[in-house]
Amino acid sequence: MALAVTAVLLTLFIRTLHAHKPVTSKYDYNRDVFPLLREHCGRCHVEGGAAPMSLMTYKDAFSWGESIRDELTAGRMPPWPIDPRSPAVKGMHPISAHDVDVIVTWASGGTPRDWSGDIDRQLPTVAVQNQWKLGPPDLVVSMESPYILGANDVEEKKDFSIPSGITEVKWVRAADLFPETPTIVRDAIISVENGPTLALWQPGSDPLTAPSGAAFRVAPGAKLHLQIHYKKHYTQEQDTLSDRSRIGLYFTDPPPSGRELQSISTSERKGSGESNGVRILAATLPGGGRVHALRPMLDKAYGSVDIVAITPSGTQIPLLKLRGPRPQWFRRYWLQEAIELPGGSTIEARVTPLGDSSDEMKASVDRFPLQIAVDYVPQ
Repeated sequence: MALAVTAVLLTLFIRTLHAHKPVTSKYDYNRDVFPLLREHCGRCHVEGGAAPMSLMTYKDAFSWGESIRDELTAGRMPPWPIDPRSPAVKGMHPISAHDVDVIVTWASGGTPRDWSGDIDRQLPTVAVQNQWKLGPPDLVVSMESPYILGANDVEEKKDFSIPSGITEVKWVRAADLFPETPTIVRDAIISVENGPTLALWQPGSDPLTAPSGAAFRVAPGAKLHLQIHYKKHYTQEQDTLSDRSRIGLYFTDPPPSGRELQSISTSERKGSGESNGVRILAATLPGGGRVHALRPMLDKAYGSVDIVAITPSGTQIPLLKLRGPRPQWFRRYWLQEAIELPGGSTIEARVTPLGDSSDEMKASVDRFPLQIAVDYVPQ
């Protein structure tokens, strides 16, 4: 008992020396914080992962305590901008208020390691998850040659045209990316040249499949277009690195309707945003259809994005609400329940400013103008 008490006091003394502030947190890293960081942050903030630092060991995490606290309390991490009032989307994974409280209390209260006194306790090893998350694909195609990110290059956007080798019509329910070098692949867009966007890829997100009765059509001889955003960690900036990522396609049966998923994109109404900064984007669904997903593509961070459908009779139907979205965390939001809209319905997006026009709020690389894409199956 005396040894345990001594160990606790020694740990407290050492942590206080490191932090230059008293240890007040009732939570410790080993017992309370590590399981939460592993669950919410472990896909990116892991050795060899997409994030510039690992949080999967006490040695890695404690020096980042203030940054962890600031990112969590500001709602910037984990990156999940769905407004609680939004219609439900698939793959929802918000961090709970309780989990935020535990981590912030630890980060603000001296970052103790283990209140039991067992400072040598071994925690489970967390490894980077570079794998096909939906299992083996039906078809794998690779970049034709490695791409080299030179010693003087830190961040780039690159486009690749890749023959698919498809010899007959295929229907795609999902697509995924397998980066050869996960530390530099920040995000990617997988599409068919002159055709549909198959996936918006992020390193910490699971790919989602199109719902039953909906799929993307890929014609024989089609080429795939892969756009990758490369960015080095600060520890890699003088290194020469290469990547030869692979695309995995998952096929399905033809939809019963025989109609493929199509998309329309909004355009900005002239003059919007000039007075109060609110920008209005709109598009018309020509023949009606079943809306399955929305893809907000942002040029900078915004305060909110509110997307509704307006039927010809004037009825407004909420589609998606985002709060504090940022351009680097784009994704396709699949609706839990598809929404049937009559022909002539308008998709309208109201985009409000953030209130901070500083340069760091803009996209770090020039990707695309502000737009909202809507994925639907026509009637």
